Amino acid sequence: MPGQAASVHNIIAVKEELRLPVFHKMPGAVAIDLDGTILNSEARLSERSREAIEECLAREIPVIIATSRPARTTRRALGDNLSDRCSLILMNGALALGVPPLSGEFREPLPPGVAQGIVSLLHSLEPEVRLAIELEGREFGSNRALDPERLWRINAATPEMVMTVEEALARDPAKIAASREGKDISDLADAVSQQFSDVVSVIPANDMTLLNIVSIRTSKSEALRKLLLSRDILLDDVLAFGDDVPDIDLLAACGMPVAMANSVPEVRAVTRYITASNDEDGVAIVLEKMLEVNPTQA
Repeated sequence: MPGQAASVHNIIAVKEELRLPVFHKMPGAVAIDLDGTILNSEARLSERSREAIEECLAREIPVIIATSRPARTTRRALGDNLSDRCSLILMNGALALGVPPLSGEFREPLPPGVAQGIVSLLHSLEPEVRLAIELEGREFGSNRALDPERLWRINAATPEMVMTVEEALARDPAKIAASREGKDISDLADAVSQQFSDVVSVIPANDMTLLNIVSIRTSKSEALRKLLLSRDILLDDVLAFGDDVPDIDLLAACGMPVAMANSVPEVRAVTRYITASNDEDGVAIVLEKMLEVNPTQA
């Protein structure tokens, strides 16, 4: 059938464009984004990917999960066991937690008073804007009323974790996430950038349907750099994986950047290598290849 031929052609085209790294020694660390990268399209971690991470940890290779997510949804995606054994860069770098062999804990809040100004601007432009005001990765402020079942399903939260936007703004927030029912939000991104670009970073995601707003001093790459200082590991010695705009600064800073086959063009533009998609265990493919290196070469 013509449709089948086209499908086969597309699969072959994807396979042909892969550019996998060649390893002569182990990297100093591995940094991995979650959504669209090591999680599949159902936001699940496959057994193959889990085993690849487990083997890295068994070899004492630091594994850092670098995500836009807060701690509560990161832990649900990874499970408590892996979450406790991987270092975490959360909320686009606003919070970083090192675990052995790395160490350190860093939090970069939004500048005082800025969060309130951004929320007021967003409300003036879009009265129905959906907001999440993140604090330390567990508690957050929201302007949406969700029943306990939906709150757990969407936010991995229970009612006592949620407060009003006003209450969260009074508690030194680290990040603002904004959306409008899955619709394009580029006009809001432009407005926030024009007024606050000297103090915040506005990071779009999910085809410009979500805005991540953090301090201008915050980034995945800077959080990673701080965590690696505890073991004198350079960013140039990091194998990094990503797929979307929030991963660009991390990939551009690391010495071995790998884009997923499902990556946006902006990510491919800053990466040297391309692996298979998140639904094809693209991260695991590269990690397995890396782990074939003889330990005596590392």
